[in-house]
Amino acid sequence: MTAGAVTVDPRMKARRIAVIRAQGRRRLRVIALVLGIVAVAAAAWGLSRTPLLDVDRITISGAEAATRPEVLESSGLSTGVPMLFLDTDEVQRSVESLPWVRSANVWRDWPATVRIAVEPRVPAAVVPASQGRTALLDAHGYVIGWAAEPTAMPHVSVPFTGELGDIHTAADGALAVAVAMPEDLRVWVSTVTVDADRGELGLDVVGGARAVLGEPVLIDDKISALRSVLASADLECITAIDVTMPDIATVTRHQTCRP
Repeated sequence: MTAGAVTVDPRMKARRIAVIRAQGRRRLRVIALVLGIVAVAAAAWGLSRTPLLDVDRITISGAEAATRPEVLESSGLSTGVPMLFLDTDEVQRSVESLPWVRSANVWRDWPATVRIAVEPRVPAAVVPASQGRTALLDAHGYVIGWAAEPTAMPHVSVPFTGELGDIHTAADGALAVAVAMPEDLRVWVSTVTVDADRGELGLDVVGGARAVLGEPVLIDDKISALRSVLASADLECITAIDVTMPDIATVTRHQTCRP
C-alpha cells in the first residue's frame, strides 16, 4: 500500500452507498409525485375545457317572458362556457344592475346547467317623465321602467327627470299615499298631487272633486277618513274634501247643492 493511502472500512463504504441510494429513491419519489400532480392538474384542466363540462342550458325564473332576454344579455352567459370557470357572483351583480331587478340568485346545477332566479321590483305608481314618457316607480321610489299608457296604477303628479335605476325622492310623500291606498279607493282617485310651494298632498277624485290631505303624516288615518266620506256623500255635489285633520273631515259642496 502506497504512502498516504487511506483504507476505508467496507462496512462504512456500504453504508455510504446505501445512504446515496436512499437519497436517490427519495428524489425519484418526489419527482414522481410532482409529475403525478401536474398530470392530474393537466387532465382536470383539459377536462374542464371539453364539452363534457360546458354550459349546455341556462334557465331563468321569476322574470316574465318578455324580460328574460334582457336578463340573459345582462348575465353575459352563453352556452359553451366552461362550468368550472363561471363566476356566479359576477353574473349575479350584473343581473342585479337591471333597474327592475330587486335581487338575483345564480348557481350551477351540475353537470351542465346554470340557473338564474330573479326577484323583480313591483311597480306601485307612475309619474310623468321627460320626453313625454311615463316612469314606473316601486314602493321605495326606484324608477324601474317606462310605462305604456293607459295604466290602472295610481298616478303621481311629481315629474321625474332622471334615469332608470334612480330613486325619485321628490315623490316620497305622494308615493306613500299611492302605496297606502286600498283598491276600493284607487278606483276613485285619478292622481296623487303635491303642492310644490307648501308640500301638501292632495288627491284628484274621479268626477272633479279634490281631496286635501295636507302634510305627509297620519296617512292611514286620512285615507280612512276619506273613504268614509266617499262611501256616504253625493260626489256630484262635492268640490273638495279636507281630511287634513282626519277626526274632523270637512266637505265643500257646490252652492246649488243642498247639504
